[in-house]
Amino acid sequence: NDHAIGMYPSTCLFEGTALSIGRGTQNPFEIVGHPDLKGQPYHFTPVSIDSMSKEPPLKNKLCYGVDLRKEKLPRQVTLKYLIAMYKVFPDKNKFFTSYFDKLAGTPTLKEQIRAGKTEKQIRDSWKPELDKFMAVRAKYLIYP
Repeated sequence: NDHAIGMYPSTCLFEGTALSIGRGTQNPFEIVGHPDLKGQPYHFTPVSIDSMSKEPPLKNKLCYGVDLRKEKLPRQVTLKYLIAMYKVFPDKNKFFTSYFDKLAGTPTLKEQIRAGKTEKQIRDSWKPELDKFMAVRAKYLIYP
């Protein structure tokens, strides 16, 4: 649905974690959870769904987490969901999978989250590279 598509840029990094991103439910990319998060307000069980998700992560396991279906769509990629779930995940050493670095492009984001950086601090760390990109990009704009 449109909401799931809008949430995807902010939830897709969960694919590189131990958590379920809702594949195997009717709400992929709108719910996040794991069996070890029993204190969370929402629960779901990923199952095999033909033509959607035959073998979803955490298949047939009751997952506890958060329901993002009523969240207002972010106007930019947000890390708040990822950071929040990392903070409550009981075994920090098992939160990230090896796939996370590939999704993020480098291990830097994982290291920043592990170090307890805020979303603002992480975003600020992107600024020098973004400024360089914007300078290169400027000469290619047809309509400045």
